[in-house]
Order: sequence, then structure tokens, then C-alpha cells
Amino acid sequence: MSVVLAALFIVSITEPEASDDTARHAHNTDQAINSGDEINFDVYRNGTRVGFHRVRFQAGDKGLAVEARFQIQVTFLGITVYRYRYDSRALWTDGSLSAIRATVDDDGAVLDVRAQRIGERVYVAAGDTAYETAAPLFPTNHWNVEVLGQHRVLNTLTGQVNKVRIEASGPDRVDTERGPVAATRYAYTGDLQTDVWYDAAGRWVKMRFRGRDDSLIDYICRQCQGGPGKRTLG
Repeated sequence: MSVVLAALFIVSITEPEASDDTARHAHNTDQAINSGDEINFDVYRNGTRVGFHRVRFQAGDKGLAVEARFQIQVTFLGITVYRYRYDSRALWTDGSLSAIRATVDDDGAVLDVRAQRIGERVYVAAGDTAYETAAPLFPTNHWNVEVLGQHRVLNTLTGQVNKVRIEASGPDRVDTERGPVAATRYAYTGDLQTDVWYDAAGRWVKMRFRGRDDSLIDYICRQCQGGPGKRTLG
């Protein structure tokens, strides 16, 4: 156990190289992405745009590499009063998370989260904490619609495993770069309280949750249907 966890601290998730073997991992892309090689959301706090969330995909012979960045900046009277940045890099193989590393900078407080699957166990290290848990384990990156069948997720903001219940809460219409689309709203309850919307093709198209200060955070699609976004950063 200690040897494995020590190795986990130095594990790196490398860029999958393009090769003729890419096709054998194509179902990762077809099943989990289905929205082009990039997803972009504008992030709003109480109706004011404060940042963005971007997810990028690259399929290769090692599997599907997924990079995510979430960044917000809150200002008051022109002065920045709060910054938050999240970066993660994950590798998915045959539809399952193989490894992930996430770095969180919460207004200067930095946390490094790493996880790696070895056999039927997932080894997690977050700050000074290390533990193992059963596989498979989905991270809270939301782009993979298969998470809807899970009852626990790896919270990559904290490094903790959260117990959740995810239930459909009704149909909706969501604005996207290609106009309004039909989508289903899913509510997370339990250790997480989040609403996430997916369209009929399983594409992530919207998200809403409450911040620590009870502010309302909305993810508004700028590019989530596989085409170039029509909205621009402002």
C-alpha cells in the first residue's frame, strides 16, 4: 500500500501519441465525448460573467486524454477580490478512468489531487491525505454522461470521494451555439448538490450549483454541440 501510494505522487499523465492504434480506443471518444474535441462554457455568478470552463479531448494509442480548465475572477468596484483556477489532466482507457491529476488554486490556497487505477482499486492522494477505494470511480468533470449511473464520485476539487444520488428532474430547453436544444436536467443530492443538463446525444450542455457564499453559479454553453462557438469571451 505505502509503496503504491508513494509511486502515485510521481505518476505523470502523458500526452497520448497519435498512431494507427487510435481506432481501438475510438469508443471512448464516441461514447464519452460526442461533442467534438472541445467543450466551452461561460461561467456566471449571480447573472454576471466571471470566467470560463473548458474541456479538451485527444484520442491516442494510450486512450483518451482529457484536459479541463475552470477559471473565475470576482471583482468589486474594479478590484479583484477573489480568484479560483482549476486544471486537470486525465487518461481514460476502454471507457474507464485510468489516471487523473488536478491542481486547485483557491485564491492562493493550492491543492494537488492525483488518482490512479491499478486493477480493481483506485489510489488517491490529495495534499497530505492518501487512501484507496474501489474501481471504477468517475471524477466530477461532468462531461461523461456515464456518470449518471454512479452512486459515488471523486471530487477533484477536494480529493474526497462523495456519495451522491443522481436523478432526472425533468425535460428542459437549453441554449447552445446551435440554438435551443432539448435536454434533461439531472439533480445531484447527497454530498454534492448540483444540477447538470445533458442533451439527447449525451452531451453536457449546462450546469448550476451554489457557491460557498450561496451565490448562484451557472455554466452557459458557448461550445457544447461539436461546432465552433458563436459566443465570444467578454
